[in-house]
Amino acid sequence: MKTAVRRPSRPHCTCVEVRNYDYVAAAEKLGCKKRFLQDRISRLPHQRLGESVAFCDCDLRVIQRMFTVIPDEIWEGLLNQQQAETPALPAPLSLHSIKPAGAPRPSAAVI
Repeated sequence: MKTAVRRPSRPHCTCVEVRNYDYVAAAEKLGCKKRFLQDRISRLPHQRLGESVAFCDCDLRVIQRMFTVIPDEIWEGLLNQQQAETPALPAPLSLHSIKPAGAPRPSAAVI
């Protein structure tokens, strides 16, 4: 059985004041059952404090994103909206069109 990799930092965590939740409180905040979290704990972000498990608000946000389902029709609408709002970028230059800048020009002498 593979154990979770323990990392010295939590790059996803932006909590200024860390509030840790146990299984019951985390499940209540997410609107799921405690068992859902317990069954998937090896694949969910969490803190292990001895035998206890704790979740901060950032962990709960990541879990919520992991299980967000967006139907294809809505996803396509979001992509189309984003493309309409994004200005078109100019075509990249080909290598053949790139020319050297040339030799530097001498500066004017001050008399």
